[in-house]
Amino acid sequence: MRKRLGFVFWLAVVYLVVLALAAVFADVLPIKDPAETFPGTSKQGPSLSHWFGNDGVGRDVFSRVIYGAQVSLVISTVGTVLALIIGGLLGMVSGYYGSRVDRWLTATLNASLVIPPLILFLALVLFLDSEAKRRIFILVFTFVLLSIAPIARVVRAATLSWAGQDFVLAARTLGARDGRVLFREILPNVAPSFVSYSLIIMAGLIVVEGSVAFLGLSVPPPTPTWGDMINKGRTNLDVAAHISLMPAIVMFVTVLALNFVGDKLQQYFEPRESVL
Repeated sequence: MRKRLGFVFWLAVVYLVVLALAAVFADVLPIKDPAETFPGTSKQGPSLSHWFGNDGVGRDVFSRVIYGAQVSLVISTVGTVLALIIGGLLGMVSGYYGSRVDRWLTATLNASLVIPPLILFLALVLFLDSEAKRRIFILVFTFVLLSIAPIARVVRAATLSWAGQDFVLAARTLGARDGRVLFREILPNVAPSFVSYSLIIMAGLIVVEGSVAFLGLSVPPPTPTWGDMINKGRTNLDVAAHISLMPAIVMFVTVLALNFVGDKLQQYFEPRESVL
């Protein structure tokens, strides 16, 4: 019997859905302009008119957090989806064919795991293109490059367990092509494993993006980012801690929710795999 996902799981899902919808529809929501300054409200704490308070120049922190979610969610989602497609395909091919293909792909993927994400990004910015407007593409490329290996390893392990099942062997015996076996027989069964794991990858990418933004190497101003907001508020921690604290809390809760949902989904689908 499968375990129930529980109340906390659905609470995390609701939070993520609300945050995603708020980020997508930020332009039509009744919130303040993230670039607008309000005279006399510099470093003002949370209030009814400014839920998260105001930053050092009087801008509304709440609206900036919502718009900052656009950057974090878009970059991490695009990076995860692309890595999911590439890593998933490589993992299935590696686990299905085995032999030399498996050994070569496994060695290549393992080698890529030793690359520090932040160091790789800084190197790409330095050697490929230092223009701020194009750093977003370099950032996504880096995320994809670093996420392929973890996803491929998970998919490979799942594929190995399913490739020997009777229905897969029967399909191959009846002359089904490898493509049909992979995408019609194996893919539907391994999908839960790597989709749930991709949420954990996405959480990691949000942390990396926040670190990059903290260093001022993510999306350039005036577009707000969580990491940049945390960085800009450091000088006011003694008098206006909310400037850094609010985006930090939202970022922490988002990463925690993604990790929790991903972990719970892995546990939820695990019994079915072990039984079969």
